[in-house]
Amino acid sequence: MKQKPHVLIVDDVVENIQVAMNILKEDNYDFSFAMQGLEAISLIEQDETKFDLILLDIMMPGFDVCEKIKNNPNTKNIPIIFLTAKVDIDAISKGFSLGAVDYIIKPFHAEELLVRVRKHIQLYWAKKY
Repeated sequence: MKQKPHVLIVDDVVENIQVAMNILKEDNYDFSFAMQGLEAISLIEQDETKFDLILLDIMMPGFDVCEKIKNNPNTKNIPIIFLTAKVDIDAISKGFSLGAVDYIIKPFHAEELLVRVRKHIQLYWAKKY
């Protein structure tokens, strides 16, 4: 089993990445980040077993990135949590239909982010290991 979970944070706003990283440091996660969808896909393809969870901004174009990850047999099981300022049901439903496991509304609260990340990594590890 892995020692520390590795989370990929994908957002086109540096401040959002910094906030998420600072929160995840509390639980001693390893993390990487990408500011563009193609950069995220490239990081994932470099090592398809590296990431235990992806925090993905819905707007940058998160739906496309999610779809590519979920259509790849080697990465389809990595849990994706959408980070979104959108609270409309259409965006949330679309995210779930593409394979996201959860969503968090921005601005997010530290405890909510940690609880959701912990839970989805536990579920992922339970299936994987």
